Amino acid sequence: MPGIAPKNYLSKTDEFLAHWPQVNTALGPSGPLILTGNYTVATLGTDRTALATQIALVETTINTNEGAITTRDLARAAMKERIRQFNALVRGAFPRTTYENMLPRVPSFNAAPGIWMKAMADMNNVWTLINAIAPPPVGAPIPLILSGNYTLALFITDQTALNAAFSAIETTENTVETAIQQRDFLWDPIYQRLRQYRLQVQGRFPAGSPLLLSLPSLSPPAGHTPAAVNVSAIWDDVLLKAVITYSASADPDLQEYELRGSFGGTKYNVDTASVLDSHLAGDVTPFQTDDGLVASGSKVFYKVFVVLTTGNEKGSRTVSVVRV
Repeated sequence: MPGIAPKNYLSKTDEFLAHWPQVNTALGPSGPLILTGNYTVATLGTDRTALATQIALVETTINTNEGAITTRDLARAAMKERIRQFNALVRGAFPRTTYENMLPRVPSFNAAPGIWMKAMADMNNVWTLINAIAPPPVGAPIPLILSGNYTLALFITDQTALNAAFSAIETTENTVETAIQQRDFLWDPIYQRLRQYRLQVQGRFPAGSPLLLSLPSLSPPAGHTPAAVNVSAIWDDVLLKAVITYSASADPDLQEYELRGSFGGTKYNVDTASVLDSHLAGDVTPFQTDDGLVASGSKVFYKVFVVLTTGNEKGSRTVSVVRV
């Protein structure tokens, strides 16, 4: 709902859970405060427990998706090298033959799964045809074996694994989206109850009452939104990490800088981005991270957030890094 970020769903609910018993005590014989539908502070506690369980599930599904991305990227990098080796071996052993014309193109690292699947299917077909040549020509390396005693059977195992990894990405992404929708579905009625609670309290206590002054808010934190900092990012071949540089914030309420990363996909995803690191105010040391950059071609999207002591924050423009 407007004004409350998902990361604050539980803490905001806890503010009301702490305030409600004080109201019940103050109401004395006329209390406790009960909202429509016999909704009590205990009911809010029950709803909070269900929300917490769902929020934990969201994090679990995001972690599972990130694990699937890691598995896919490592498998793609290894497969890309095997396709390169295979093409070179066939061109060298069977020049100017139909086999050379049938060779797959090496996919770009971030090519669509369908392109990878076709390339692997073509490689499987050519490899199978060559291994079946009988009798084998003199000097022909039949059956074909790549470096490290890598056989057709091993390739088929890796082909199956990479195809499964692509499927796992689709499955885990859908699971994450469903978990996020269910989290927000649980939060929506809680938000409405918190809003109703505020109106009830405002109507039962006079202006200036301590319970009105301490009534939790549902609006954005007091204060201002900070200006975003400028950022740039590179892959460092020596550190084997992404290096994200950012300018200093001049905001007097600055508390910290947060580096947030989004894995997979084609852009920064605010719903699944994770806090990767933080620096206290005054520290503009570049962030360094290899999270998600597990193989050559792996890509991660980043933002650097300025976080104020009031809780207000502002993210930078998105930058991305591809591991070389």
